[in-house]
Amino acid sequence: MTKSELELDEQSRCIQEALQGLVSRAPEGWSELRYAYRSTVGFSNSDLEFTMRDGSKEVGTAPVAVFDALDDLRHAMHELEKGTWFTALITADSSLRYQANFDYDSEPDFVPQINAASYLDDMRHFPRTEENTPDWLKRRLEEAQNEAP
Repeated sequence: MTKSELELDEQSRCIQEALQGLVSRAPEGWSELRYAYRSTVGFSNSDLEFTMRDGSKEVGTAPVAVFDALDDLRHAMHELEKGTWFTALITADSSLRYQANFDYDSEPDFVPQINAASYLDDMRHFPRTEENTPDWLKRRLEEAQNEAP
């Protein structure tokens, strides 16, 4: 197996672990799930919503194993010079067909908003080149450096 195949294998394993954890929390009668996960090295939060067969919505809570799997996935998907993603969106139906999207460039919608130092810490763990650092992140990094004693 090549390094690239091993990385894809690890990514697939992490996604499958996360999906299993999410489905373990599914209420009876669900037809779809939508899971948004936002993360930096020191902070993460998420939203889990199930669509029921009748079209109604139910909110769920992801187990810790899902957070762990997605933290591992952030590490596995780190690309030299590009960094890693801040937001993952996983959708699945009850037959377990899923789609996963990863956003490396948009500011995560943390509630509550996190402090700028969290992004600086994340940048130390997952460095990016200047051309791979979006403007919003440059501003937050500058803010963190100005706040430092």
